[in-house]
Amino acid sequence: MWRRVSILVKVFEKRNSVITWVDNKPILVVKYGDNYYGMLAICAHMGGCALLTDVNGYVATCPAHQAKYDVRTGEMIEKPQVRPDVKCEYADVKAPLPTYKVRVTQDGFLEIDV
Repeated sequence: MWRRVSILVKVFEKRNSVITWVDNKPILVVKYGDNYYGMLAICAHMGGCALLTDVNGYVATCPAHQAKYDVRTGEMIEKPQVRPDVKCEYADVKAPLPTYKVRVTQDGFLEIDV
């Protein structure tokens, strides 16, 4: 189901990512090239919820322990640097992280399919 979020695409003129909340879930939205990608913003390592701080291209890095994710697929592409075998404290969060389709409305807002 597509959900409109209060984010204008204009925000991506100065940054390539933003976190929004949809259905009580933090969703990282990344603009890469001409496309927008959405991914759950909870790290599958220990549950850190701040993948926004370091997004380079299509790679989001968790600031807590440096796990890296491909925002297009949700796959963990680099293990965390600290205690990499510790599981996430949230039982339902595992890699690959859920990803979501993102589209732009005619009036310039984002919609996310959750």
